[in-house]
Amino acid sequence: MDSQLSPLEELYHVSETDKVRFIGVTTEHARYDFGVVFTGQFFGKMLVVSLSSGRAALLDHEDVLDDDGLHRLLDVDPIDTSAVGDFLATLLPYVPSYEQAD
Repeated sequence: MDSQLSPLEELYHVSETDKVRFIGVTTEHARYDFGVVFTGQFFGKMLVVSLSSGRAALLDHEDVLDDDGLHRLLDVDPIDTSAVGDFLATLLPYVPSYEQAD
């Protein structure tokens, strides 16, 4: 066995069978394609991937209703953030947020 320490320490390795949805929508201004990974990880947040911009973010029901956040995180056009956010909110389950203990 090698006595040298590895520069990489694995913190976790979880395998799940997750539900993934792929959704394409269009507005008057742009087309948006998303992949949404529903998982038990990430404190109730879903992994939302914008296939159009290549950006991804962990979002919950409240996050997708934040117009500035959608623009900044997923590169949704500011004109479309409200409509796209309302649509994504119908896909994501509402999970009350709880503060983590210190």
